[in-house]
Amino acid sequence: MRRPAALFRRLAAGTLSCDASFRAVARAHAAACLALALATTLTAAPVELHIPAQPAADALLAFSQQAHVEVLFAFDELNIVHAHALDGTLEPDVALARLLAESGFAAFRYSGDKYVVRSVRQAAGTITGRLLLATSEPAAGVTVALAGTRLSAVTDASGHFSFPSVPPGRHQLFANAAGWHPLRIDHVEVEAGRISKLDDQRFQPARELETLEPYVVEGRSARLRPIDDSAALLGPRRATGNLDLPRGENDALPFTIYTREQITRSGVVALNEFLQRAILEGDATARPPEQSGSFDLNDGLAGSTNLKLRGYEENETVILINGRRLPEVQTSVGRTQPADVNFIPLSLIQQVEVLPASASAIYSGNPVGGVINIVLRPDVTATEVNATYTNATAGYDAPQTSFSLQHGQSLLDHKLRVRLNAVLTAVEPPTETELGYRRRRDARQAIAADSLYRATPNVRSADGTPLFGAGSASFTSVAPGADGLGGLAAFNGRAGVAQRDFYDSPAGLSASPLTLDSPYGRRQRRQAFFGSVTYDPWPWLQVGVDATHSRTVMNRGLDVLTGNLTLAAASPLNPLGQDVAITLVETAPQLGENYSEARIDFSSAVGGLLLRLPRDWRLSADAQVSRNIVKYRGLSAADPQRWQALVDQGLYNPLRDTQRFVPPQAFYDSVLVYRGGRDRFVTLGDYRTLDVSARVSNQELTLPTGRASMIAGADYRLLKLADYTEQTVYADGSPAADPTIRDGRQLERYSFFAETQAPLVPRRWLPKWLHEVEADVAVRYIASDQSNEVNTVPTLGLKAAFAGGVTFRGSVTSSKRFPTPQLSKQVSAPGGPGGGVNQELIVDPRRNESYLAQIDDDVNIFLPPEDAITQTAGLVFERGDEHHFRASLDFIDTQKTNEIISLDAKQTLALETLLPDRVQRAAPGPGETVGRVTRLIVGSINASSRHSQNWTLAFDYSWTGVLGGTLEARARGLYYQRYERQVFTGSPTVDQLNHPDGLAPGLLRYRANFGVGWSNRTYGFGLDGQYFHARRLPAADWAAQGSDRVAAYWQFDAYAQADLIRLLRLKTKRYGLRGQLRVNNLSDFDYPKYANDGAAAAGVQPYGDWRGRTYSLSVTATF
Repeated sequence: MRRPAALFRRLAAGTLSCDASFRAVARAHAAACLALALATTLTAAPVELHIPAQPAADALLAFSQQAHVEVLFAFDELNIVHAHALDGTLEPDVALARLLAESGFAAFRYSGDKYVVRSVRQAAGTITGRLLLATSEPAAGVTVALAGTRLSAVTDASGHFSFPSVPPGRHQLFANAAGWHPLRIDHVEVEAGRISKLDDQRFQPARELETLEPYVVEGRSARLRPIDDSAALLGPRRATGNLDLPRGENDALPFTIYTREQITRSGVVALNEFLQRAILEGDATARPPEQSGSFDLNDGLAGSTNLKLRGYEENETVILINGRRLPEVQTSVGRTQPADVNFIPLSLIQQVEVLPASASAIYSGNPVGGVINIVLRPDVTATEVNATYTNATAGYDAPQTSFSLQHGQSLLDHKLRVRLNAVLTAVEPPTETELGYRRRRDARQAIAADSLYRATPNVRSADGTPLFGAGSASFTSVAPGADGLGGLAAFNGRAGVAQRDFYDSPAGLSASPLTLDSPYGRRQRRQAFFGSVTYDPWPWLQVGVDATHSRTVMNRGLDVLTGNLTLAAASPLNPLGQDVAITLVETAPQLGENYSEARIDFSSAVGGLLLRLPRDWRLSADAQVSRNIVKYRGLSAADPQRWQALVDQGLYNPLRDTQRFVPPQAFYDSVLVYRGGRDRFVTLGDYRTLDVSARVSNQELTLPTGRASMIAGADYRLLKLADYTEQTVYADGSPAADPTIRDGRQLERYSFFAETQAPLVPRRWLPKWLHEVEADVAVRYIASDQSNEVNTVPTLGLKAAFAGGVTFRGSVTSSKRFPTPQLSKQVSAPGGPGGGVNQELIVDPRRNESYLAQIDDDVNIFLPPEDAITQTAGLVFERGDEHHFRASLDFIDTQKTNEIISLDAKQTLALETLLPDRVQRAAPGPGETVGRVTRLIVGSINASSRHSQNWTLAFDYSWTGVLGGTLEARARGLYYQRYERQVFTGSPTVDQLNHPDGLAPGLLRYRANFGVGWSNRTYGFGLDGQYFHARRLPAADWAAQGSDRVAAYWQFDAYAQADLIRLLRLKTKRYGLRGQLRVNNLSDFDYPKYANDGAAAAGVQPYGDWRGRTYSLSVTATF
């Protein structure tokens, strides 16, 4: 017999003959129990109806009986559809329309007052998925319900479920299993005629996770997940959780999401290293402070980050943790440092959301380069231990280690949830002895005689006359091992022999690029502790507190001091019979290798409450207080006058091998200048912040155009840096210089904002080829206690989803960025010997030589704000299930005027012709055309304009069911189309890509990441790669480089990971054990040459770890 539903669809469409139609109807009536009622009256007058809400089939039967109207319908199709209640006097047409509203069916007259009910639905789609227990076992026999319908499905023995006929649109699923927390799967997108295959979803034990509402996951397809990665289980809104709306890679704004699994798979011990590898828009050429190789004091006090997006400054990239600003590191003696992302333990991170574009209305701080939001894991009740160890494969020891412990527990009948986390990390940098970069660079450099600081003292006659008789050389050097008391015989055979070997200090590390023990980075130890408490006193209220404390201890070894001394002919220490000039390297080993040490103590606490209101509204308020204290113990300088006086008095012998023979006690007592006092830690920065926020939000808001998300609120920020007095003293406590007094400062900023994500038109109004048109509209009003900091910034994003998996998106944002607050102002200048407080090794492009020069920071708190406008446009294409393919292409254009730029020493030298007052030189010597730099003034200035344009292209492919696992391939590329800057109005506009001037270092026209991998439930492996395009150099660097560019570079990495419990076939459901081995830089290609690489003085461009090829071992245990 034919199916009744098919027959009635043909009847309504007129494709059956009249006789055949009535015969078919009669058979269908008997088979499907159709209701036929003959009307006793044929009038269409209103009738009184009393029909409760019930299945549509029963409701139509009741309607037919009460209205005395004949209705023809397919019982089996209408029995699973919900009908609305009717109560009152209505006309039959109106009554049927109300009864079947939103059911996907409608009633049509076909003869007088007779009606036939047929489907008006679009072609349906299918939802399939799989539920697992937390132990990874199938969740069999679990009921899964489709919200808003009476549809449900039961999982089979393998945990699979399916909904074969689901209307197109966005849906929500619920699943309940005894002993497990209810699961809610949001935003399940269904397209007509297509299968929406969800990720495997895992139940959380009721004893392990308790929240105000069911545990929420995004209904994203497993086809999109990285190797061995599951959907991001972000959980519901929490009192101290993420303030931001959920973000995705298919939003109107071009977000990129990095998951917890990707971070774990990278094998790093700290977050910043992962982000620098993964984020193509970051600066690939700059190492973070703990790996920079720089010996600048500011880098020694900085946190561990260098995240500046799209070539803009660090302070133009806003870093958030759960939607809140991560406080910066601020001191009174140097420039403002960016926030340190390595404060955040890796084991706490769920995902990282990166927006490489401006969105000033959505995020405070006026981000122009972009936004990085670090989202923490939801509460879980479990214990997790992780250990990671990395080292070089080259046979030397430069380990990096991390150990973390996390524990969560539910108490008081699951109303109270507590989580504790502790992380210990240690980094030991490689040295020049192991890498040799600086020695190779030194062999190519021309070094002035008065800057030749090497293993043993270099000696030259004061007036250029021969040292060993007529016709002999005017220079010599101290023999290795000489004690300075051997007389003239100690110089036998050394006439004309200059010492070029590097100094070998009496310690493991020494803080100067002139030594064999100079580190490429810094020795660092960090302890971080995190705790959170969440309490639900009532179902509608949640309160929570999160607290973090970390201590970072950093040092770079012995302080290295350089001296230019004169030994008079009459001195009993002088066997050469004439005045000589001596350049030497000295250390103070009596103080110990770790004497010069920085400590950063960071503490933060967040307290919040969350009100759960009717109709999915949420009201939250929270406050975050933080404090970071930077302390430093170390030398300030060696007083050159007192040092020379010791020589003149015969108390200091400059003709000894300073590597083997330590300086006299008088050197410690009268020459060395200490910060604040010997063996004393001084507080260089005491920085406090207070962030208060209030939010009202609804992610299930029903508008006339469809379902929407809305958030609005206010933010308040208070920054305060304490006063600071810098004192330098000798060992006896007497002042070495007048104190420098720096007044602290307080700054208050506040803002109000609102954001709505909503369809522009109802989906039913759209043509079949257009599935959705959505807008993301936001506006923020910003002000501060300074009268010039008031502005309003908008953000508008649009997205249109077409048939076939094509989506277009675009956005526009304007912003007004204010100068980064310089919270410390110098009110008195130092006097006295100075002599090397801020000395740095520079490369002078005009003299083509390296030497030490004084570097001073010019703090200008009166810089005017800059204006910027950013526009984006993008295309996303996504198709397939078993073979899934996703591609996206985004274009970003930013134009800035009155731009604020921060100049370092190298950039200041590059702009000497435009900024001559910032480069102070001595008078040229005989035969010289230009004198040496005596002082460089660095700091921020206002430039005229900048215009950047870049493209990002991403591909993802996955094939499920390959050898029992999933094969995945991915690639992402970045291309700069345009990057132009103009320093001053009237000065030339510089193409920083093809003809750079050094103001935009680190720009690579192309950069790419790619990878392929396979994994199943037991093990996985893969290969990753990176490409760094050749970089053009400023013309001033060509002579030293021997080329106009830094060569391109490739890197390949490989990893293997395994579920050790399953691999070893251990019989346990309680414990989990996972291991991973990763090898980075498999090919170990030499880093490309870069002669003027800056303060690291290595002569190469490191794209990655200084150690070259490294391996990483990590083990994670859960119980």
